[in-house]
Amino acid sequence: MRIFIAVLLSWAIICGASAQTSTPQIGLTLSGGGAKGLVHIGILEAIDSAGLNIDYITGTSMGSIMGALYAAGYSGKEMEKIARSLDWGNLFSGKPLLQNVNIDEKYEFDQYAVEVPFEKGKLKIGTGLIEGQEIWLKFQELFLPIYNIKDFSKFSIPFKCIATDVSTGKAVVLDNGEIVTAIRASMAIPSVFTAIDYEGTKLVDGGVVRNFPVKDAVAMGADFTIGVNLSQGLLKADKLNSAIDILYQIGFYKDADDFDHERKLCNILIEPPLEDYSAASFGSSDELINLGKAWGKKFYPQFKKLADSLRKLDPGYQFKKNRLPDHQKIIIDGITINGLHNTTKTFFTNRLNLESAKAYDGLEIASAIRKVYGSRNYNRIAYRWDPTSAGHANLIFDVIENPLTYIKVALHYHTFSNVALITSVAAKNLLFDRSKSTVKLNISENFRTLLQHNQLFGKQDNNNIIFSFYHERFKFPVYNNLEETYLYRSNFTQTDLRVQHTFNQRSALGIGTAYESFNLKPKASGSISIEAGNRYFNSYLYYDLNTLDQKLFPTQGWKIHAGAGIIYKQKPDDLFYEIAGETGVVDTLGFKNYAQLRVKIERYSRLNQKFTLITHLNSGINFNNDQAYLNFFNIGGITDFLRNQITFVGLNEYQARSNSIITAMLGLQYKPFNSLYTTLRANVGLYDFAHLNASELNSGNILSGYAFTVGYSSGFGPIELSAMYNDQSGDFTGYVNIGFHF
Repeated sequence: MRIFIAVLLSWAIICGASAQTSTPQIGLTLSGGGAKGLVHIGILEAIDSAGLNIDYITGTSMGSIMGALYAAGYSGKEMEKIARSLDWGNLFSGKPLLQNVNIDEKYEFDQYAVEVPFEKGKLKIGTGLIEGQEIWLKFQELFLPIYNIKDFSKFSIPFKCIATDVSTGKAVVLDNGEIVTAIRASMAIPSVFTAIDYEGTKLVDGGVVRNFPVKDAVAMGADFTIGVNLSQGLLKADKLNSAIDILYQIGFYKDADDFDHERKLCNILIEPPLEDYSAASFGSSDELINLGKAWGKKFYPQFKKLADSLRKLDPGYQFKKNRLPDHQKIIIDGITINGLHNTTKTFFTNRLNLESAKAYDGLEIASAIRKVYGSRNYNRIAYRWDPTSAGHANLIFDVIENPLTYIKVALHYHTFSNVALITSVAAKNLLFDRSKSTVKLNISENFRTLLQHNQLFGKQDNNNIIFSFYHERFKFPVYNNLEETYLYRSNFTQTDLRVQHTFNQRSALGIGTAYESFNLKPKASGSISIEAGNRYFNSYLYYDLNTLDQKLFPTQGWKIHAGAGIIYKQKPDDLFYEIAGETGVVDTLGFKNYAQLRVKIERYSRLNQKFTLITHLNSGINFNNDQAYLNFFNIGGITDFLRNQITFVGLNEYQARSNSIITAMLGLQYKPFNSLYTTLRANVGLYDFAHLNASELNSGNILSGYAFTVGYSSGFGPIELSAMYNDQSGDFTGYVNIGFHF
């Protein structure tokens, strides 16, 4: 009955309008609502199915995005395909993709819970938590077909969106300029997304003052308005279930006064029930799209009757299909870069690797920008097209550089190392241009510190000279037959200089020399007490490759480290021992040079959206075994963060040690829910084999173990709880790792 009355009302209004003018103009208004805005897609599909032409569109926040895409010429079906294919987590992460981070930055990337810029003697807090680099790139890709239209009234459907002027608190109606800038401003939820600079002021989410801009559609000339409202006014306290919901509530108090008036302007008002969803429910994107489709079907009869009525009024009325202009690639006539202060145009363009007089599509431009953004020198890289002729344009980049200095903090807890506060200060161009200097501390009972200077050189900035000083004081348990018998303290110091060449940001080849010192002393006296130490040089060659898709719980890619070195000029201390009160010294002056080989290969293969196959090969060999004084490999643990560690599930750190070890691990990772992972691992290892021939190997040289891990990818790092079993000891053990390690 309600639908029938609405149809009659629609018919009357149209007939009244037709007596005075030509065919009535239909306006569509799409409200904001964060993730709930995905419901708009199903309504647009129903409008398309009904053959109803929309003459004007207005929108705010997520409604501005959906409205702009539809106004540009995308159909509802095309928008659904886009929305279902998006990685929403990556889109809103505010971080570069791991694949595009330079190889020498990958280890420190995404390693801290908090990273705060330090500029002009004080901490700098931005206007929002998320800049949204991936959002900029995705918008530019989608709106490439209308690159040459700067007047929104010239879109296939005239369009306007709403933002809020921070300085005045008033609504700003955006109807010209760069469409990507306009919708990015309209969606800038205060304190969540950074504000957008626009003509001397800063703009944030239009929902602060006008979340449902129906009157703007009327002002454009709409005689009949369809409104899709998702916010439904201020929420009750029990419905405020996320930080974004609360920010929406606070920010949109002013809009509440105008809200009822806007609703009354609608001839067809659509308000789907969304109490079970929040503005942050992008993890439920498929459900929201399906809900929108269901409500589109519900209102389809009204849309169809409206379209049929318009056809009767205008016999020439036809539904407009294929509204999106056919601009797939643009030829670059020239490149301009605005906003560079600390980095050079040469550095930017070398990484960008785009050429003038060549044609590029949005995907190619985005891929090039991600390589530049992966240098971590830039907070935002936006671009726009300045048309010159048909199919040609100048490409203009508007860049915001990152501050040169960052202070970083993380907390880490591990079963073996206990609680640690990890702090880092990283400064670029502190000593020289094109350089990065880092001071890093691991503050705990197991102290660690790293001082490093990384200097870029070469025309392509793909060469590094890296100088570092590292020191640690760590507990060092000694096991006998896999049972802990003694607890020592180790001191390790390394001064290192290496030269490295990088290939496509993902791999590097390097050579270096380090001076290392290692000492071992008992933490508590016992029946047997040993003190030992050694100082030596280590010259080495290495190769690194990292193509993993993400830092935590990767699902695709390779990670390889291969290194070979020579340990020489050893200066061992005389080995002092005390056994049952008797003391003595072992002469160690006869130690000779020896070679060392390390190979670690990790492979992650995504089987489907839920399952990932994990394969690892890990090996370390000290040749000339009897001379590898205190440089043996420590076998055990799941997390690789200790000196000379060969991870092995089923064993605790240091539970076995050897001068030769090779292990193979097979794992299956399962993602039952968003950010939650389970992993089943099994591994086998062969050790103490370098000095034996094949006939001497036996079951005593074999290790095998298993682990089941439940992990959660949190905002401050991984949370991992594991249960392990080892065949040789017959022991079950628990294992905990929380946060980012040093």
